[in-house]
Amino acid sequence: MAGFFTNLFDELGARRGRLRKSLGDRGQALASFAILAGLVLGSLGLYLRPWMIDVSAWGFAVPVVFVVGYLLIDWRRQADVARGGDADAIATKYDWAARLFSLACALAGAAAFVIAFSSEPPPAPEIEGWTPPENAVSVDMSP
Repeated sequence: MAGFFTNLFDELGARRGRLRKSLGDRGQALASFAILAGLVLGSLGLYLRPWMIDVSAWGFAVPVVFVVGYLLIDWRRQADVARGGDADAIATKYDWAARLFSLACALAGAAAFVIAFSSEPPPAPEIEGWTPPENAVSVDMSP
């Protein structure tokens, strides 16, 4: 199991380097920030208003799905590397899989936030038979 995580972290660094090479320093930083922001916004952003959690509670699952999915992608990548094959082709294939999966998770997190933020608050419960106290509003009218 330690070999899996060692290879995972080595590939994360290499993948980040390949992304930096293709997008440049600012592009790579922007892409990483956008993915992280989507994941954080979809879970921690739901605490902005009290009713948002009830509307999009599934937003809390997006970071978990991201981690599990990323581990599965790398598990498959490591299995393909172990079977042999062109290392560059395998890296390109799984780079695209990881990028698209990361983008999908970030968009799902952002969607959870937008859905919850744009929702209407639940109506306040009405108490039947309630009347305001007589001195609640002063009235200076005479009949």
